[in-house]
Amino acid sequence: MVGILLDIVLTLVIAIVAVVFFGVFRAMPFFTGLIASFVLQFQYPALKDIIPGETRASTIALIAIVELIILVLTVNEQTGGPMVKFSCAMFVGLIMALVHNSYECATWQKALFVTIIYLIIMGIIVASNLDSFGIECDGDRNLLASIIVSIMYAVSLGFTLLVILSTIWGKYVKLHFSEGFYTSYDKVGMVIVIVAMVVTVIGNLVRDRLELA
Repeated sequence: MVGILLDIVLTLVIAIVAVVFFGVFRAMPFFTGLIASFVLQFQYPALKDIIPGETRASTIALIAIVELIILVLTVNEQTGGPMVKFSCAMFVGLIMALVHNSYECATWQKALFVTIIYLIIMGIIVASNLDSFGIECDGDRNLLASIIVSIMYAVSLGFTLLVILSTIWGKYVKLHFSEGFYTSYDKVGMVIVIVAMVVTVIGNLVRDRLELA
């Protein structure tokens, strides 16, 4: 009897965890916003005093403000798609950066494999969230929306490249090449990330303006 009860409890726990994870992965913008709120408070302690003397209320207020901004950007057809892609890229990249100490890319084959898996997981999460929010197209963008979207695309691409070049392939380079080569690789990688972000911003702004012309 006890064994049956334990099986039932275990099944319910697994089901609840599955539902929670499914909900998180289908509402990535808001989950990412929650994480971002705590990161902001950690980086800028003054945000804990938005409401003087009320740390808990200040935290709740910050979360509410961040989530409201995300809600507006997500439901707007001009920024909805990019917002979903941005939040997914930041979340998956952050997870990869946090677990990078748990693996070593001793061979280029493993580094390539990890890169492919990373991009596939991101693609699945992006597709799932776009479907969850029913987003099919971004629509014609005004100048303000175009600027916001361009920045989100640039940050998404920059962070993704940074994770791939530094967190994944950086470990392979560090294991197999000299410290001087690794330092040069790191600097070149940062240049590539910055150039890619600038090109993304300019390219997206030009494309949006041409579509409205």
